[in-house]
Amino acid sequence: MDPVPQIRMHAAADGTRLATRVWEVNKPLANIVCLHGIVSHGGWYLASCAALARAGFAVHMLDRRGSGMNRQHPGDVDRWETWPQDVEHYLESLPETEPRLLLGISWGGTLATVVARRRPELLGGLGLICPGLYSKKAATLFQRAALHVAGLLPLRCMRVKIPLQDPALFTSSPAHQASIASDPLMLREITIRFALANQKLVAYAIEQPEEIHVPALLMLAGDDPISDNTKLRMFFGRLGSPNQRILEYSGASHTLEFEPDPSAYFQDLSSWCLEQTKQR
Repeated sequence: MDPVPQIRMHAAADGTRLATRVWEVNKPLANIVCLHGIVSHGGWYLASCAALARAGFAVHMLDRRGSGMNRQHPGDVDRWETWPQDVEHYLESLPETEPRLLLGISWGGTLATVVARRRPELLGGLGLICPGLYSKKAATLFQRAALHVAGLLPLRCMRVKIPLQDPALFTSSPAHQASIASDPLMLREITIRFALANQKLVAYAIEQPEEIHVPALLMLAGDDPISDNTKLRMFFGRLGSPNQRILEYSGASHTLEFEPDPSAYFQDLSSWCLEQTKQR
């Protein structure tokens, strides 16, 4: 039987109460903090978190502010720096007696990369799982210009649809596609200021990969319709970390969690996390 997470509320630096799922274990090998994608939430990743918990890790799956269980101001943020600050504040709250590993899935991989560049002293390792640093679905130059113009007008809180509405973009599994389509917590719209903040977040994340020196893992889906694997490999090769590993799963779609048999992915992820605890 899979371990069951506890739902906990924690206070961000600005006092906002944010929800997280926590899998506790006795004498954890490390504390693993996980970040979800732009439309998803922590509830998508229960199986991988449970697998990490079974391997001896305390797991913390954070729901981003305005997403998932955090229903206040859905799909909105005041400025891009708020996102990494929320994660950094949570990492600071964890004990220093065990390593702290940060895993970012899809859009969460962009956020995790930013945290690793800003606050490397908080991390013993960085895992990027089908990260959204380079996306085939990114806004075009015209769309970015239109967003910028809208941001100069009193339209910053106007909402736009996220261009990731088709469940088939995330998985080829009909059962998981149906689950995504009916998910009441899936984020489907964002404010214009969210979109503008996201552009700044991505720009910061890809600007200086050489400044990231923590051990790093890149996990790719061979048939990913969202992430640009070629650009991701090039970016990852520029990291300043001497300890790098790339794993690719042939035929897999964007959300490795939703593959027919994700056991190899779970095992590989647990093994890499275990290796980082031995490097300490």
